[in-house]
Amino acid sequence: MEKLRALMQDVGVILRPADPSSKFISYFQLLDAFEKVGCPVCSLVEQGALKALDGLLYEQVNDPYTRDRLLESHGFCNWHAWMLPGIHNSALGVALIYRHLLQETLEHLKAASQAVRPRGRWQRLWERLTGSREEPLPVLAWRRKKASCYLCTFARRSEHDYLRTILEFLGEAEFAEAFTRSAGLCLPHLYAAMAIGRDHPNLRTLLAMHEKRWQDLRWELQEFARKFDYRYADEVKGRESSSWHRVLDVFVGRAGIFGPERGDGLAYQAQQPAAPAPAEAGSHRAADAEYSSEIEGLRFENEKLRRRIEELLAKQAEDHRTRLALEFQVLKLTSDLKAMTVDLAAAKGGRGASAAASRAIEADGQPAG
Repeated sequence: MEKLRALMQDVGVILRPADPSSKFISYFQLLDAFEKVGCPVCSLVEQGALKALDGLLYEQVNDPYTRDRLLESHGFCNWHAWMLPGIHNSALGVALIYRHLLQETLEHLKAASQAVRPRGRWQRLWERLTGSREEPLPVLAWRRKKASCYLCTFARRSEHDYLRTILEFLGEAEFAEAFTRSAGLCLPHLYAAMAIGRDHPNLRTLLAMHEKRWQDLRWELQEFARKFDYRYADEVKGRESSSWHRVLDVFVGRAGIFGPERGDGLAYQAQQPAAPAPAEAGSHRAADAEYSSEIEGLRFENEKLRRRIEELLAKQAEDHRTRLALEFQVLKLTSDLKAMTVDLAAAKGGRGASAAASRAIEADGQPAG
């Protein structure tokens, strides 16, 4: 009976609709990303990677756990490694991290050079005939056992959160309208959304929105190709001129986001990927989770406050513009009133002078008594 009750509770959690008031930082981040070019999730993953690298270089270069984790992954993947030169004042942090990694690599290479013994022709022939293979060099075995990129792991978690947020709030009018104005998801992230939200009620809406969007893109590509024909080359080119570039973003996502170590959306599982656990962190996981939850809450409140400040500043700027416009109108009316007063005075003065001149002429014309 207890098992049945627990099962019903789990079912209730699964079927319970999202509470529109339970909006986290990812909700507001997505609203901002919808205004940018390209897949919003790609944009946020790239932005998050830059922030994470900047924070790591600033305060975690000498952290023992970070050092150990980077040793396990042999540093960063190609994509994240080449982000480092673009971060301000990254040179010293890069030097410290990769000096440590290079020392570890040199030790394995030294062991490999001592273990290298060229095989003779007969030995190679025997291995080919029998299908036997000599064990690989230790350095190659060490390389094959390396962990996934430290930041790629967190990128997958971020993607999961963003895609789950899109699915949860796509039924909300404001969120759906903002998403409609965006470039939409790239195909890899749409595949990931399918894997994450296989039974989500908003998945069908998400797919229908992209089907319509990509039908329009297909027409633009056809129109772009048609206007390359000399018969139509003089026609004005519009939005279709960038269709060939946008279709690349649709099919593969933003450059560097999906590399050999990350795969694409088809590699996603329905469950949320787990974060890597430190070797000695068993006793600290609960504290870390509580600290992360507190940080997330503070970020959420900070985001709400930032948006409220932006709204107040925008309203203040609008009020200021309105006041300036009214002052301008008052000045203009005052100026017009003064001009009208001057014109009226001149008109009266002119009539008075004309009457005096007429009287003078009449007096001159009368005979003397």
